[in-house]
Amino acid sequence: MQSLIRRISRFAARHFAKSWLPFHAPRGVVSFSFDDVPLSACEQGAALLEKHGVRGTFFVCGGLTDQTEQGQQCHSEDILQQLHLAGHELGCHTFSHTHCERADRDQIQTDLLRNQDFFKRLQLPLSGFAFPFGAYSFASKLLARSHFGYARITGNRTMFNGADVYALPAMALYEGKMTQQALQALIQDVAHRKGWLIFYTHEVTHQPGQWGATPELLRFCIAEAISAGCEVKTIRDAILYFEQARRS
Repeated sequence: MQSLIRRISRFAARHFAKSWLPFHAPRGVVSFSFDDVPLSACEQGAALLEKHGVRGTFFVCGGLTDQTEQGQQCHSEDILQQLHLAGHELGCHTFSHTHCERADRDQIQTDLLRNQDFFKRLQLPLSGFAFPFGAYSFASKLLARSHFGYARITGNRTMFNGADVYALPAMALYEGKMTQQALQALIQDVAHRKGWLIFYTHEVTHQPGQWGATPELLRFCIAEAISAGCEVKTIRDAILYFEQARRS
């Protein structure tokens, strides 16, 4: 019975409470995001983006600050401050990496508020949200709408013509998942069709686990996006870009 309720809730989340953003911009967009924010993403990932003159989106769980996850050292408060000062976007990933499809509404609300309090204490802006595990329900989507300007899921697909800004799909950028040729074709398709591709990964290190990328892989995708003529923007700035294009 519980699994049926979850399936109905997921169906409702996919098809209702949408906030549709049409794409009519002169160029396609590629965004790079990092979940849980391991220290290597803050250092190696951010540095690679900055070297190319672009910025990324970092989805933070306050409860992982100064902790170790999957054998990876996570961010510190100081490095979150540095990311913000360098022009990167910081987003919410719940405080405790909560599975939003399984947790009830009150649990999710409490955890979101706890993470918002964490950001307020650090005097850091918080614009968007990414569902941990890409898992969401209708209730959690409604909560995301009440707290944030957008919400990102997983989904492993690109967006064309438009998207629901409270269920933005993203493509996993994990070592060994896709060949460089496949990634190049994906990026070129986004450029040609003027769509939007959001990548997400975790650690950025020369020996990543199954949820991370090497610096070489990230560098390749950044360079390919720029070479293909795409705009490389944070998720927040990509939404602004498409909104401005719609109004012009």
